Amino acid sequence: MISINATLLVQIINLLVLIFILNKMMYKPISKMVAERTATLKGGIAEAVSLQEQATETKADYSQKLSRGRQEVRDRLEEVRRKTEGEARQVIDEAQAKAKGEADEMVASIQKEMDQARTEIRAQAEGVAKEMAGLILGREVA
Repeated sequence: MISINATLLVQIINLLVLIFILNKMMYKPISKMVAERTATLKGGIAEAVSLQEQATETKADYSQKLSRGRQEVRDRLEEVRRKTEGEARQVIDEAQAKAKGEADEMVASIQKEMDQARTEIRAQAEGVAKEMAGLILGREVA
């Protein structure tokens, strides 16, 4: 059976002193360390979130710059292609004009040679015709 006497009172006081000492020496420092660690973790998490957002923004910026760069390359290639096509068309037109001029010169030269040949053939044909007429008629034809 439990008897209530002075030792109970000493044990209660002993328990209260122990709780006070443990609270002062152990619970408060541990609570303080846990609070500091929690604050450090929250700060680290906030920093990690901030870095993640920054990385996302940097990635988006990079993608945007990459897209712009690709578009500039496409535009530049298109501009060079148009310029090259224009220059090629100009060279072709000049070559065609030169070829047409040379062809016209050749046609004129051939026409001139044909006219000279006709004139010579006519002169020779007249001479041959006079000769033949003279032979057939037996006299000289004028």
